[in-house]
Amino acid sequence: MKIDVILLPKETAALDLSDSVCIVLDIFRATTTIVTALANGCKTITPALSIEDAQTLASQMGSVLFAGERQSIKIEGYEFGNSPFEFCKEKVTGRNIVMTTTNGTIAIKAAEKAYRTFIGSFVNAKAVCMQAKQYGKDLVIVCAGTDGLFSLEDTLCAGLLVQLLKAECEVTLSDSALGALLLYAQAKDTLVETAVQSRNGKRLYDLRRMDDVEYCLSADLFTIVPQYIAGKIVLENQ
Repeated sequence: MKIDVILLPKETAALDLSDSVCIVLDIFRATTTIVTALANGCKTITPALSIEDAQTLASQMGSVLFAGERQSIKIEGYEFGNSPFEFCKEKVTGRNIVMTTTNGTIAIKAAEKAYRTFIGSFVNAKAVCMQAKQYGKDLVIVCAGTDGLFSLEDTLCAGLLVQLLKAECEVTLSDSALGALLLYAQAKDTLVETAVQSRNGKRLYDLRRMDDVEYCLSADLFTIVPQYIAGKIVLENQ
């Protein structure tokens, strides 16, 4: 298996992903939140690139809840922002959600032409790796980045996924995959202290959301694997 790490969603434009499995990462906080919401019984999450797109999609779907943020702040009038703690069972069980975020939903849409597109995070790291390797395809890990720039926390998670896969099967790593692996190996014992220094980490710290930071860096809280298919994110086995 060849493993590549794409550090920004725009880099997918030059790739043919049709025969590759993709794992999308936006650790602070979209993909972590998506995994949490589906683990808590959410039926579907539909990613939208903009507030206008979200409204259009919702008008076609019937009863939905809106989730989204811009620069880590909940969009006015939406039921949810982007903190995983908002998506509790009481609020999301059986519901359809339309979500638009600054970085994460862009990355998800950028990977939509892959053979399979999975939603990954620290909180489902092992499960998403085990699912991805079953297809016998090359793997592309897509980091959401932050406002079009490199994201430390996404790359750290990519390094963890590379480490997990390397332990399970024979892999060939691109330079970026090797770099992510080395970065994670260096930081894994001080993960929170390292990641909170990132641009998004500092923003969440300033917003007094260290609970989100610590949660988003917690490995293997869930064994579910969300899949993006036909415009919606659902549990992989649905």
